[in-house]
Amino acid sequence: MEAPERLRRIWAGELAVPAYGPRVAEVFDEPAGYRFDLFGPEEVAEDTAALKREAADPELRPLWIEPGIGVDPERVRLIGSLGADLPIALDFRTSPPRVLFLAADGWRVVAEDFDALWERLTAAQ
Repeated sequence: MEAPERLRRIWAGELAVPAYGPRVAEVFDEPAGYRFDLFGPEEVAEDTAALKREAADPELRPLWIEPGIGVDPERVRLIGSLGADLPIALDFRTSPPRVLFLAADGWRVVAEDFDALWERLTAAQ
């Protein structure tokens, strides 16, 4: 599962993503003040591998895999977070992969793909 082109450009340092501000709060429908932390490729691989390991073990399986629309550990990549226990993921059950966010009420779609997320985060105020 290949990362979207725009995400790869961010990783290469060609683009910057806003970490704070009203756009972040609006896009994720969360109170202002959360930091949008986009993971690098190594952290994506590590966090996604940890999710798969935990999902395979009934005693470790995180309860947060199922709420809302849920995630399939084999078809998701954790790409960032808004803080502890607030992951952001690419959901490869759709093509292109949609962007999910784990809110208090469960997983929800925040953008139909990474480009749409980027456009929403960087749109002029």
